[in-house]
Amino acid sequence: MKLKVLFFLFFLQFSYSQETENKKPVKFNHDIRINAIIPSNFGDNFLAKANNAKLGVGTNFSFLRIYDFKLGAGYDFIPYSTTDITFAGNIKRSEFHTVYADIAYEIKITEKLNIEPYIGFGGAKLKFESDGRSFGNQKGNNFRIGFNTDYKLAKRLSAFVAICYLESKLDINTSPEFVSFYDNAKMFQFIIGLKIH
Repeated sequence: MKLKVLFFLFFLQFSYSQETENKKPVKFNHDIRINAIIPSNFGDNFLAKANNAKLGVGTNFSFLRIYDFKLGAGYDFIPYSTTDITFAGNIKRSEFHTVYADIAYEIKITEKLNIEPYIGFGGAKLKFESDGRSFGNQKGNNFRIGFNTDYKLAKRLSAFVAICYLESKLDINTSPEFVSFYDNAKMFQFIIGLKIH
């Protein structure tokens, strides 16, 4: 009898081990997103008050999955043209670059529809140019929070729309009364793109 019980317990343990082995909690992921960004700056700051945002582009690569959490990294590029020279001086155009890491959580709604909230943190650089000449840059960091809505078009292709809130803190060396105007940027990003998975 004891032998049968031991055999049964061994069989249960073996079955459980096989099941958990097939459902690896950590695995490599390969989701790549390529998208257009419609930025909407707001607040009492340089980008919102003295610039006009153009259509931007972005990409994101999720490289590791832990259960339904996905770790990734991304890059955004948004160009601006100057609208108020009293704040910008000789600067005619600016470029806003962000590089970031993020963590997302995949929620399956239907077989074809997913929602993916995310949060991220990274670096920001605001570059200034005029007539082909560089006029330096501001560096800083950024925080983002948002969500993607993915709709599967084919086995390895989805279309997605997203909204993201992005806040950046930038280094600035200027008179104290102007610091709060030039040391930050706040925006909503409205995003549309394709996801390869």
